[in-house]
Amino acid sequence: MQHQNFLRRGALLVALLALVSFSSLLAQKNKKPAADPTAAVVAQIEATFNTFKPTGMSVAIVKDGQVVLSKGWGYANAETKTPADGASLYNIASCTKAFTAAAIGLLVEEGKLRWEDKVIDHLPGFQLQDPWVTAQLTVKDLLCHRSGLGTFDGDLLWYGTHYTDEQVIAHMRYLPLRQEFRSEFGYQNNMYTAAGLVIQKVTGKTWSQFIADRFFTPLGMSHCSPSNDELAPNAPVARGHLDGKVIPIYDYESGKPAASIYASVDDLTHWVRMWLEGGKWEGKQILDPRTIRLAQTSHTNISVSANSESWGMHFKSYGLGWSLFDYAGKKVVEHNGGMPGYISKVCLVPEARLGIVILNNGNDGTVNDALRFKLLDHYLAHVGQDWDKLFKGFADMGTAGQTAETESRLKARIPDTKPSLSEAAYVGTYTDKSYGDVRITQQGGGLQISMEPTKELFSGPMEHFHYDTWKVQFADPFLPFALVSFQIGPKAEVNGFKIDLPNGDFHFWQLDFKRKGG
Repeated sequence: MQHQNFLRRGALLVALLALVSFSSLLAQKNKKPAADPTAAVVAQIEATFNTFKPTGMSVAIVKDGQVVLSKGWGYANAETKTPADGASLYNIASCTKAFTAAAIGLLVEEGKLRWEDKVIDHLPGFQLQDPWVTAQLTVKDLLCHRSGLGTFDGDLLWYGTHYTDEQVIAHMRYLPLRQEFRSEFGYQNNMYTAAGLVIQKVTGKTWSQFIADRFFTPLGMSHCSPSNDELAPNAPVARGHLDGKVIPIYDYESGKPAASIYASVDDLTHWVRMWLEGGKWEGKQILDPRTIRLAQTSHTNISVSANSESWGMHFKSYGLGWSLFDYAGKKVVEHNGGMPGYISKVCLVPEARLGIVILNNGNDGTVNDALRFKLLDHYLAHVGQDWDKLFKGFADMGTAGQTAETESRLKARIPDTKPSLSEAAYVGTYTDKSYGDVRITQQGGGLQISMEPTKELFSGPMEHFHYDTWKVQFADPFLPFALVSFQIGPKAEVNGFKIDLPNGDFHFWQLDFKRKGG
């Protein structure tokens, strides 16, 4: 009897299992395919691309140790209609700084350097205007923007000049320290150049060789180049654009440790994964976890803007080659870069094992920020705002502001005035002790200016504006017009001149040219 009951129960169980199995198969047949989360992300990226319309853009996303997206939009070259993709090479500009900081970290790990080593112990000729700061400045100070120099001070020494790294650093001694040493943030490209010279002095290799040997090769970043002069002839370069037109590739003669690397988002996913995985790549320890932590630790505070506070940020700071801030309850580690035609962003959220790389070659300074916030909101399950609308508004305001500033400067011209002296009186060689020489000549029936260290970019014919001021449109297409105002001495002699050229990156106002031999 018990045996029969057992058989009946077994038969009933088999029937129930069969029914469940049939129902499951039926449900699967009628069930709609699950939505692809990557498709939703692609749709968001495409919406941002269509809002801002940069010439080209490549985006990569790493999540939980996997590359979930590596794709391009628009053109790598608008003239040839070459599409941008994950393999397109962009100048990543200041995202290079994380490589330089990591290179110093490797040398510390190997006992060849200490973070607190004095810079002058490795570069005996290094000198800033203040002797005490010169004596105290450490290798770590070079990497976290707390030297006492102001943001972008000295960038006119490397941008487009023929100065070597050594010459750039030698000229830094003439620049005033406008900020408190180790207390205030002053973004410094030239201090990274000094860090590159430290690497060369310690290793006997150039900065480019060391970066390629210790990062590109072991990380399998096979298409990366330390600089434009090492790009392969057939490299898939995403050319920089201005107003939709291809511009020449910037030639790095100095400043490479601050901004020169060319990379694709495909290769940068290897770099990102290494940072997110405690310095490991495919089982091999590339960077010590202690170096990772130190680079992503706050060393120099940065003030938080009202906008940032309204977006939920509570702190901003700089580590070693990385900027730090909080968003949606998570620490964000990122860096931006900008060079003619290129804007770059590498963003990490270590707690979420999330990495985002955004590179554009349309010279668009807002699309990357808008897209970064959208992707953070998506992956951190955070409800933000309409970032495309907000940053498009910023872009439009910036364009309108530049137009208004140009019109205001032109309206300030006083008509029907003449120079104090004949044109020949202004001809001569003038010098600023930090920058170098400028020549004023007579050519083609008028005056011509040539800023000798940067004469390919900062030169051009001079058009009389009013009194002893001339208007110049330099060859560099990224700059507004300059006003060169000469100083006339009591004996009716030209003593020097100043340049009025409003630009956030290049401080022409710091230059004071005096006539040579006068």
